[in-house]
Amino acid sequence: MASPSEIRVARVIARLNVGGPAIHVCSLTARLPAPFRSRLYVGDIGQGEQEIADVAARADGEPTRIRGLGRSIRTADALALFSLVRELRSFRPHIVHTHTAKAGALGRLAARAAGAPIVVHTFHGHVFDGYFRPTVTQAFLAIERGLARLSDAIVTLSPRQRADIVTRYRIAPAEKVHVVPLGFDFRAFDDTAAHRGALRRELGLPASARIIASVGRLTAIKDHPLLLRAFQLVRGDDTHLVIVGGGEEMGRLQELARALRVDRRTHFVGFRSDIHRILADARVVALTSINEGTPVAVIEAMAAGCIPVSTAVGGVEDVLEGGRWGRLVRSREPAAFAAALEDALTAAFEGYDAPEERNDESGRREYARRRYGVVRLVDDHAALYRRLLGEKGLL
Repeated sequence: MASPSEIRVARVIARLNVGGPAIHVCSLTARLPAPFRSRLYVGDIGQGEQEIADVAARADGEPTRIRGLGRSIRTADALALFSLVRELRSFRPHIVHTHTAKAGALGRLAARAAGAPIVVHTFHGHVFDGYFRPTVTQAFLAIERGLARLSDAIVTLSPRQRADIVTRYRIAPAEKVHVVPLGFDFRAFDDTAAHRGALRRELGLPASARIIASVGRLTAIKDHPLLLRAFQLVRGDDTHLVIVGGGEEMGRLQELARALRVDRRTHFVGFRSDIHRILADARVVALTSINEGTPVAVIEAMAAGCIPVSTAVGGVEDVLEGGRWGRLVRSREPAAFAAALEDALTAAFEGYDAPEERNDESGRREYARRRYGVVRLVDDHAALYRRLLGEKGLL
């Protein structure tokens, strides 16, 4: 079926909200080389979310919008499934690659209904820990096990996530699951020195201010209350916390900051597209998630030379190589997280860095680009696709 002159790839994701999965699929859609020809199918963002900027430019063309293919489960899902089947039968892809949970369900069902020869799904994280009550979690696991049988390959973003899918939750056999780390275009982070001072001026902070940044959706799974309680214990009136992102927890977090009396040192700046500018002044980046797949905030922090401080959950340990490139906190105690923040602040703003940990700025930058660069991401996917096509006798 396939021809060296053209291999059609249909990529399906629920929505292009600000975050790693959206950037990931846009990069793959735009950058896969010939003979691959990609088409991106997306749903709508949810209430209170924001779509990534310049979608058409990032994806090398406007994606095909599928009505009802959003994050929430609803009656419009049947319409979305029907629309996807129709679109895929028209495009006739050799490969259908789905991303995120709901798009993975509808997209894989549609791919098989449309007769696509190869079906791939990427877990950008999972909802099997910390999201739902046990009965709901078991139902989702059963669904994912069924969908895995419809898949020719499963992609995870880290070895730890692969272990979850294969061993911990028994969703798919080991031979079907491949690790392909995220990849990003880091050019915006190449010259952070040029942006130093811009955030301080915006917030009216002195040049001596020590800034911690937190980047991510303001949602329960990110556990910002832990961050605020830890920040309350961090010494120094000249230390400020900049919280980047929006979401349903915004009001409650602002109230908590006031209750903890850190509101004058805590700055909620909402969604931002200039993360490189923020990280130029914030030399420490904090992540307090209860669960994570592969944390984009941590990767971008390293690309900017910042020191990540994170809870040791999900794929974070893989990204930081067990703490080699940042600080990992294995408890959920504010005091423990505050101590890690203090240590990172000392390293970032007072010049101390432990050589044995190689937590130096240039080392973090080089590591992020080598392991999480976009060229490596595209090459890995092209190799996986060619392997699957060869196994099917299509190349």
